[in-house]
Amino acid sequence: MELRFLGGATEVGSLGLIVHDQGRTLLFDYGLTPTDPPTYPRPAPTNIDAAFLSHAHLDHSGMMPVLSRLPRARLVATPVTIAVADLLTKDSLKIARLEGYLAPYTPNDIHALRARFTAVGRHETYRHRGIEVELTPAGHIPGASMFLYRGAKDVLFTGDLQTIPTHLVGAAEPVECDVLVMESTYAGREHPDRHETERRFRDKIAETVERGGKVIVPAFAVGRAQEVLMTLAHAGFETYLDGMARAVDTIYRAAPEYLADAVRFRSALDGVHVVEHPGDRKKALREADVVVTTGGMLDGGPVLYYVGEVYRDANSSILLTGFQVEGSNGRQLLDEGTLTVDGTTIRPSCEIGRFDFSAHAGHSELVRLARESRAKTVVLMHGDHREALRDALEPACEVVLPTNGKSFSL
Repeated sequence: MELRFLGGATEVGSLGLIVHDQGRTLLFDYGLTPTDPPTYPRPAPTNIDAAFLSHAHLDHSGMMPVLSRLPRARLVATPVTIAVADLLTKDSLKIARLEGYLAPYTPNDIHALRARFTAVGRHETYRHRGIEVELTPAGHIPGASMFLYRGAKDVLFTGDLQTIPTHLVGAAEPVECDVLVMESTYAGREHPDRHETERRFRDKIAETVERGGKVIVPAFAVGRAQEVLMTLAHAGFETYLDGMARAVDTIYRAAPEYLADAVRFRSALDGVHVVEHPGDRKKALREADVVVTTGGMLDGGPVLYYVGEVYRDANSSILLTGFQVEGSNGRQLLDEGTLTVDGTTIRPSCEIGRFDFSAHAGHSELVRLARESRAKTVVLMHGDHREALRDALEPACEVVLPTNGKSFSL
């Protein structure tokens, strides 16, 4: 059995793993890194028999449309992942046109991709011409899956995973395997207590509202916006939602089996005011206590309108809830206290806060899942501090730290 990463081995982004085994070629995830312009993984081989998409975030799904050009590749994911990936890849194409860079695929590729996908439910098994892959929930976001490939060795590919339950999804459970290919985004780092984080988040909103300010919450459309809205449910704030998260909400509502509590999800969103049209944003800002809006890294989307309206107001707050990639406006805001909007650098007077709502497992949670998988070999990917996790796992098992483009055998 031979493995090779097309991207995402030594960094968080552009993930793609090729597995050659028993005359078959499989691909697990194929994403891009949504920098400006995006960065891409190495080209996928043309002889792929099946490709498996763990979840819809662009660093895992963003290059999937190019696979529609391959002669025989079948593509596999949960129905929720297929629907959200279609939404995100179309948006990625739109951003490419707006920003003026060449996209790696066309609208026809996205359309063709839909016909190539096979929807497989959680806890179900995909079988085709000797290929057998079991799906099990990965936590992280609704529809996210880990894949257990049964070949010469049983190989579990985690994608992104979360091992604590959240408002939105249940926790990933360990799966016994021979080889564990595991994400390591938070290797060497722990998350603060989630309940305490949520309490501080609500308290900061209440503090801002009491002094007469508005709260802007930049949030990723897929997963994070919904988690934030559920955190705010019944807290007594006038909450508005703007951006692509509205369409994602619709997909999640239609797939209640992928949610931790579908009744709570519907109840939380029923209490939210939705901004249907750009012309309604002034009214929303006038009436809202808090606006949850895309994009999560402040690089584009409706968030820039809201920030532009409140940044001079010392009573207002911008509360970040997600990781801010190097080079993003959100990272610039955290590191330098400034934002760049339409080529102009501004220094907000409003309060800036950051709250850890991560959908990734922390270091100790990754260690626990790896040990409980009983894997003899652990391959660490999708992280830039993998050595800390390796040191915690050895010598109980063999740990492999792959590099992009270099094949290795198991």
